[in-house]
Amino acid sequence: MGNAAQAYYQVDGALNLKNLKKLTQKKYRREFGLCIIEGQNIVEEHKNSAIGVFERGRNINAKTFDAISSLDTSQGILAVVPIPKSTEVTFPYLVLDGVQDPGNMGAILRSAAAFGYNTVFCVNSTDVWSQKVLRSAVGTQFGLNVYELSFEKFSDIFQRKLNCGKLYIADLGGKWQTRPTGKFGLVLGSEGRGVSLEMKSLPHKIVTIKMKNNTNSLNVAVAGSIMLYGWSQ
Repeated sequence: MGNAAQAYYQVDGALNLKNLKKLTQKKYRREFGLCIIEGQNIVEEHKNSAIGVFERGRNINAKTFDAISSLDTSQGILAVVPIPKSTEVTFPYLVLDGVQDPGNMGAILRSAAAFGYNTVFCVNSTDVWSQKVLRSAVGTQFGLNVYELSFEKFSDIFQRKLNCGKLYIADLGGKWQTRPTGKFGLVLGSEGRGVSLEMKSLPHKIVTIKMKNNTNSLNVAVAGSIMLYGWSQ
């Protein structure tokens, strides 16, 4: 990409504005293997891997930029970067089962990175590489080993690679447990219905956070962060 000053305005020849607009849609992000990041700090952090950097009013007009940006108040700069490919599974791992809210997804990914859950399976969940989730996670997912897949594909990986360890599901009706020993994974369920019956069909143990004052549930990002932190100690 050249030096930092030049990098901001160089664009790969194949990345025209028509293709840039397409990257606001999940199907094209998957087809091209690319996503859009927004904001000065995250662009600066990833500019060396970017195939295009666009600044409003310089190499992209304001109307087109605003149509692509997902921010109400933009810093006027965005970049297109490759979506990392999944690599070998590591332990402990995290499973997000049907998490749909971009804010929750981003918060959980940040906690996963902070507490050493470097492999994250996003099963039937919101798009990890959408602009909203990237903003919420401040790009943390670029440093994680992320799988986006259906339950059927996760079940296949579980049978082949993960059943050497234990699977814990965060849900009501269990007990709090100190950090497990050996290889393990933790499942967090969706905001509305919790962990799916399909996921519960796998061999597992239920774990529950102790709560007071008749509180019977927590936001999934809050509950997940508490568990990830508690099991990192």
